[in-house]
Amino acid sequence: PLFFGEQKISFDGASDHKGSKVALFRLIIIVIGLLLAFTASGLPMDKLTVVLGALGVGIGLGMQNIVNNFVSGIILIFEKPFRIGDYVELADKKGKVQDIGIRSSKLLTPQGSEVIIPNGDLLSGRLVNWTLSNDYLKSELLIKVSSTANMQQVQEIISEVIKGSVHTVNKLPPEILVNNLAADSVEIKVLVWVNNVYVEAAFKSETLLRIMVAFQEADIKVM
Repeated sequence: PLFFGEQKISFDGASDHKGSKVALFRLIIIVIGLLLAFTASGLPMDKLTVVLGALGVGIGLGMQNIVNNFVSGIILIFEKPFRIGDYVELADKKGKVQDIGIRSSKLLTPQGSEVIIPNGDLLSGRLVNWTLSNDYLKSELLIKVSSTANMQQVQEIISEVIKGSVHTVNKLPPEILVNNLAADSVEIKVLVWVNNVYVEAAFKSETLLRIMVAFQEADIKVM
């Protein structure tokens, strides 16, 4: 079930970036609820102070992580280092932001699993947001051909194949570089901008297959 305006996020779609309004709404509801609860309790101010003092001691002794994650959630709401729908990476965790909560946030990984990450980790760790400004991603292809091949022809074929892909950014031409030399082979590195971070795997598969077919037709040996 989805609450407070949440929407189902799929991994393989284009980023539908959303802000942190849902998390902010939750925070407001929590604060209003606490204020109403204190008001309804009818406790005198002096007793209320004692209760809050005891609560403060409890927080100091055993709730540091909870408070840290809560405060981190508030900071994330206002600083907005990422939004719902962004593709982010933190240490060994990588995925699409599915939900931003007060205490933790949820990532949907390429494998389909949902990872819950405490907001304190998101704020203190080295967070990479791949889609903060746009969905572009620089992809790398490695292709090894025979050293007897015509390198100009190799580069022209690779360039034409990439130009025909619907997944590339036309205004950013690919870089076709000689990456390594051996006695019987030449390794080519291709750097190309993909227009959607979520289609990189499909782009690589499709492009490599088309290059292989084009090389076979041109009698260029792939090593």
